[in-house]
Amino acid sequence: MKYDKVRKHPNQLLSLTGFTPEEFEAFVPTFEYHWNEYYSRFTLKGKPRQRISYNRKSSQLPLIRDKLLFILSYLKNNPLQEYHDATYGMTQPRCNEWIHRLSDTLLKSLKTLGELPERNHLRIKYLTGQCEDILLDGTKSPIERPQDSDRQKSCYTVEKKLIA
Repeated sequence: MKYDKVRKHPNQLLSLTGFTPEEFEAFVPTFEYHWNEYYSRFTLKGKPRQRISYNRKSSQLPLIRDKLLFILSYLKNNPLQEYHDATYGMTQPRCNEWIHRLSDTLLKSLKTLGELPERNHLRIKYLTGQCEDILLDGTKSPIERPQDSDRQKSCYTVEKKLIA
């Protein structure tokens, strides 16, 4: 699968990557910068590079857009590596190497653009204090039931009774 073929079908690109063609193209320069930064110093297997490497046209992923399409489609659709390597015409071990290297590059690119989820609880507390209405999406975690009957009543919720 090559980006040049997929970009002609915007709906297909959206379903494969979650990006519109405009969003994809806007993301390419940052991704390319981080890929070149990594690949100029390390091999695909992660070993320090001994000499300069040039992009080969015979590579399974010759262009930066092909690399970005590869990793985005893998992460969005979560196929088996066997399926993904068959789609891109490579072996499973090679597919695994590409996934690991491109995932790191994608993570650095998202961090540079400020698109990673917030992990700092103080920052989240500050941001939620700035909003009037907040919708939370979460699941209820089971807790150990207390032995004391008064404390049991405080832990009881009607939700369980309504579900049953």
